[in-house]
Amino acid sequence: MEEMIDTKGIKTKPLAQTIIDTWNTKVDEKIIQLYAPDYEGEDFSGSKKRSGIEGVKGWLNNVLHAFPNIHYTLIDYVENDERLVLHWIADGNHHGSFLKIPASGKPVTINGISLLKIEHGKIKEGKLFWDLAGVLRQIGLLPSLP
Repeated sequence: MEEMIDTKGIKTKPLAQTIIDTWNTKVDEKIIQLYAPDYEGEDFSGSKKRSGIEGVKGWLNNVLHAFPNIHYTLIDYVENDERLVLHWIADGNHHGSFLKIPASGKPVTINGISLLKIEHGKIKEGKLFWDLAGVLRQIGLLPSLP
């Protein structure tokens, strides 16, 4: 990703890359700092909505339990005022229960899009779209496509 120059002439990373890099630390305290206390999030794979920091913590724990070696890569992003759209890919092994699916140990690649609303430098709202069917195929719960 391209570095950006702030108003003082200092090189910085785009917010999109900072979010990805922070998730890749797998450090709860750092990741939680990305989110506003009144965060509202929705996962369109069918998971329940997440609210506030406790919702973020629960989501984070679920992801890291199921995929402890998960690694995110930023593919592309669009930033417009208070809106940020991330296209990312996550790679990891399915080592823990996820969405009530027992661990398979299999490697998975998850393709996803996050639509974020940013206020005062924090993620205020998030809508997450990811390829659940692709993950289910990779762990053997759905047949391969022709």
